[in-house]
Amino acid sequence: MKILQVASGNFFSTYGGGQVYMKNIVDEMIRQQRSLIVFSFLDNSNGIEKKNYKGIDLYEIKNVERNELQQLIQAIRPDIIHAHSQKALMCTIGQALHIPVIITAHHGGIVCPAGALLNFKDEICNVSASHTNCLPCVLRNTRSGMYWYPFMKQLAMEQYISLGEKLKTKPFIPFITPIGQAALFINCKQKEWQNIVEGCTRMIAPCHAIKEAMMHNGLDEKKIIVIPHGIPLPVNAYSLSSIENGRIRFFYVGRICYVKGIHVLLQAFSRLAEDNVELHLIGGAGNKGEYRYMAQLQRKYKKDSRIIWHGKVEPEYVFNEIKDMHVSVAVSICMEIFGLNIAEALAMGKLVLATRCGGAEMQIEDGVNGWLVSPNNVKALKTKMEDIISNVSVIPSMGMAGRKSVISIEEHCKTLVNLYKRVNCEKEETSH
Repeated sequence: MKILQVASGNFFSTYGGGQVYMKNIVDEMIRQQRSLIVFSFLDNSNGIEKKNYKGIDLYEIKNVERNELQQLIQAIRPDIIHAHSQKALMCTIGQALHIPVIITAHHGGIVCPAGALLNFKDEICNVSASHTNCLPCVLRNTRSGMYWYPFMKQLAMEQYISLGEKLKTKPFIPFITPIGQAALFINCKQKEWQNIVEGCTRMIAPCHAIKEAMMHNGLDEKKIIVIPHGIPLPVNAYSLSSIENGRIRFFYVGRICYVKGIHVLLQAFSRLAEDNVELHLIGGAGNKGEYRYMAQLQRKYKKDSRIIWHGKVEPEYVFNEIKDMHVSVAVSICMEIFGLNIAEALAMGKLVLATRCGGAEMQIEDGVNGWLVSPNNVKALKTKMEDIISNVSVIPSMGMAGRKSVISIEEHCKTLVNLYKRVNCEKEETSH
């Protein structure tokens, strides 16, 4: 069976969990000697460049037309397309070439025009996408957009979309262009999602929460299969580090950005009265907005010596970085589709304090291998951290429980390949 894996943007990027996960499954499938091709999408220049990655073909796709991409896929003749990005496009091409397309949902942006299933009130969104529901959220993500919302919501959707179409033909004007194109953006996102709904053969949901969100937005439940992510397990059998003098080291691993709730975490931690505690932040920013956000937080909390910023650490070094720490914190305020950082911490025998944001509930049993609190709740987070600090003696006995819930990348890839085979068999039965 020949498998085409469509990467989340640049295959070699480690910007987000989707990129890290994608590279993990490709490396493991190569190890399992699967027949594999990888597409990596880049924004610079134009054309298609074929490269070799660990003995397989990797195509770097740079701003090409759909027909050219379809011709390439037709020449490669994969038995299955597994799309982690360019999802609507791959569904369209898959339908045209009669190739089954499997999609993995990596973030709320698959259904959410604002990108994270986080509404303008900083609550996890549980309504279907529409112009009315999504406009305040999309404008909120645009600089000065919320000031314009009371006026822009007065426009009929058709008028607003028409305005966006006209602005496409004009030179970019800061603030005006993105605000004027908000309705057009929502409309395009809904059309993309409809292509996915109609064209995908199967949708992989890493957690039940994103499955429910996609069903709310019209995806047939029969097309969805819940498969939690797997991770490369640590080579060494780590255990919970000893807690010297009762000093607990909390730690966060991941992107430093707003939807991950770092501001909520720092606000809660800074209110702790105890001195025998540390918070280690391991990760970096990936764009201008995230750099501004990180810089603001570093300035605000620079006087708290208990907060240590480590910067970005490459995935292969994460296990070593956290081996001497105690409690992982994953405090996303948006819907988190899985949470590789949670799985990595559990695999190391660490405990995890997380928000109920979707992916965390798939991995953590409250009070057994960690703790769950409501998202975007400074008081609840601070109270739970105080409980952990005051009950430090119970932590070692909980430390080993989490490993049982972690799925290895080896088993995960076998599950994926079995799904590919099952879908291919269904295709052959239908064609007969």
